[in-house]
Amino acid sequence: MSTEIELKYFIEGTDVTPKFTALLEQHSFTFSHQSKKLANTYFDTADRQLRALDFGLRVRKTPDYIEQTIKTAGVIIGGLHKRPEYNVEINEPSPNLSLFPAEIWPQGSNLAQLSASIVPIFDTNFTRESWLVDINDDAGSQVEVAYDRGLITSQGQEQIISELEIELVKGKPEAIFELAALIIEQFNVSVGQQSKAARGYKLWQSGGVVEEHETSYQYPHADLSNELSVEHALVSGMEQGLTALQKAIASTLTQTSLAHLKQVYDALSFIQHGVQLYQYILAEHLFEDLIKTTTECIDSLSWLENAIHINDLTIKSGNYRKKLEYSKQLISTLKIERSRFPSENAIRAILTGQKLNHLQLTLLQFVVSPTVKPSEKTKLLSDFAHVQLDKRLAELKQVSTDKAELSPIEYLVMQHHLYGSLLTGNWFSGLFECEQRQDYRRIWLDVFQGVEELAVLVLLQQQLKATEETPMKLVRWLESKIENLIDALNHSYQTALTVEPYWR
Repeated sequence: MSTEIELKYFIEGTDVTPKFTALLEQHSFTFSHQSKKLANTYFDTADRQLRALDFGLRVRKTPDYIEQTIKTAGVIIGGLHKRPEYNVEINEPSPNLSLFPAEIWPQGSNLAQLSASIVPIFDTNFTRESWLVDINDDAGSQVEVAYDRGLITSQGQEQIISELEIELVKGKPEAIFELAALIIEQFNVSVGQQSKAARGYKLWQSGGVVEEHETSYQYPHADLSNELSVEHALVSGMEQGLTALQKAIASTLTQTSLAHLKQVYDALSFIQHGVQLYQYILAEHLFEDLIKTTTECIDSLSWLENAIHINDLTIKSGNYRKKLEYSKQLISTLKIERSRFPSENAIRAILTGQKLNHLQLTLLQFVVSPTVKPSEKTKLLSDFAHVQLDKRLAELKQVSTDKAELSPIEYLVMQHHLYGSLLTGNWFSGLFECEQRQDYRRIWLDVFQGVEELAVLVLLQQQLKATEETPMKLVRWLESKIENLIDALNHSYQTALTVEPYWR
């Protein structure tokens, strides 16, 4: 048995091999390189018994040998894969389950029945370019970098393989990160959360087996417990934030939409907020790096909110589209504004670029090997959460200066503070009774959604003022709409202020 420790990246471009070889030479690494074609067939039963165990069974054929491999349940942390695997050389291209160690199978498993039921379900055929790289560290570390390019096929369907795997052969796991840091400087990549096997199963499922439904979107949150120390809560929360970010990036690269991109923005905001909450225990250089990088990544999406608003206004099914028909010039202006936002290719460049990948790699290194400042005294997580939640609520109240009614501008200023308060609640969501917390947050979310609608109307008002024509019917409707919304917001906000916080 061996345990893989590897990073996976999906990589863009067709000149990967010469560019990566040149990169190693530029940094004076000693390495050997080889190229080979690999043909793999994956097996399972029709009702996915192996998949249910989180096992992956394949037979690999090369010009020199045939090998069967079974990978048992492992862990994936931020794209870093750790998974036990068992390899056995065989003579025929059909697996023989009895050749694997008996202890890997759950108690009561009927191997004879399982063996009789397994069938080929998909193939992965690709060319592997691999480099065995010596890392000049005190542990004599070696890392294998494999670039696979080919196809996953199942039931007449196919999916492209283009990925890098950075696997530790021996030595320190940090060696993987050293090479990964060079790769993200040179290439556009995204973290590979899903293995070839996972993608193969999806392809097979879509060919006739009912697909598993994806869960509906939830804002990133940290599922913590009161038993954790403040330090362990930070690590756990960052791991969950990193996972949410990588899933959102993967979804957006699969289907580029503003809704998916908003999930990337929310995950980045969640991570940045956590860095700020836990600043006092983060090493100064790490805090500064994370704040700088998250800010740059969020700034690269600074156009997103306006894009969402303008898209809502211009689509035919939008809430206000009928009213906008009063001004053809306004619709035309909004469409011109929409066309100025980044293209799909530009968005892909952001998501696979160095800044976002540097952030993910930094977070992954922290989660795998966390280092924090020693605390002067032990602090309970519940006490820490109470202080932070009180602090954010006080900041929110300070914006209103105890006014009974706020203006549109004051609500738009409040939007940032309200978002921060909700993010604080997301960081400590697992520490409090769910129903009480949800009731309290529902009121504040109503205020937040009202402010978001106000932002759309104010944007519309500004765009209308910039047009040459001013249809009074639209002007009066817009003024009335904003006035009514402010009345509703004032009521909701004052109601929210009277509700006892769930954490007290």
